[in-house]
Amino acid sequence: MPSIHPTAIIGPDVELADDVEIGPWCSLAGRVTLGPRCRLLGNVYLQGPLAVGAGNTFYPFVCLGFDPQNLGYVRPEDGGVGIAMGCDNTLRESVTIHAATGQHPTTIGNGNLLMVNCHFGHDAILGNRCIVANGTLVAGHVEIADDVAFGGNATVHQFCRIGRLSMISGLHGVGKDVPPFCMVRDTRRVASLNLVGLRRAGLRKHIKPLGQAFDLLYRKKLPNRTAAERIEKELGDDPLCWEFARFAQTTQRGITPYAAPRDAERTPAVQE
Repeated sequence: MPSIHPTAIIGPDVELADDVEIGPWCSLAGRVTLGPRCRLLGNVYLQGPLAVGAGNTFYPFVCLGFDPQNLGYVRPEDGGVGIAMGCDNTLRESVTIHAATGQHPTTIGNGNLLMVNCHFGHDAILGNRCIVANGTLVAGHVEIADDVAFGGNATVHQFCRIGRLSMISGLHGVGKDVPPFCMVRDTRRVASLNLVGLRRAGLRKHIKPLGQAFDLLYRKKLPNRTAAERIEKELGDDPLCWEFARFAQTTQRGITPYAAPRDAERTPAVQE
């Protein structure tokens, strides 16, 4: 049987795996499903529809599934599609994630760490193994791929896409798409490849061709589509370069522009 503190409030539509732990002063209402090994440490507020996989940990004052901050939103009678969360995520104190407004749930993948005071707006999608530092703000309809890192108080405008293995440094924000494998080191500007992330992921052999792809997209001052076509033609044998090119080709908001690092060092996009 689940371990439920006597002060917790559990609604009649909530479904709990046998080994779920629910701490003091938690409140679960609506169609909430918690998978095995989930832990709510205390003062956690979950509003369905909400489907949560196995092994997730929720620290105090996490709030999931409440209405989006949208003045025109009216919750459907059936509650809508809410939030879907995978497995092995850790949500630290005061993380907030809002319910979807459309036909697909706000989605959190697997193995993510969301640190204190992070916010994900309605209809956002977070991939797998992302590190989201304190105070990061992700607006509605944002799509974040796998293995992305955010520094503290980073921000993402609505409808943006953040590519795989990219990084947004702390205190910086973006209003356009960030290509995969790139580093944002100034507000609304890409500075280089995310070399540290690529090396840690065991992708060192791809750094040189990615540096050439980065040059075509950012330093040659070519239109996005032209740059992407050249990357596919000249570097398409490298799967990461192909991914980089496809991202540029499919952007709707445009690509975050380039700005060289403020220090005098050589931009490391072409270094191994």
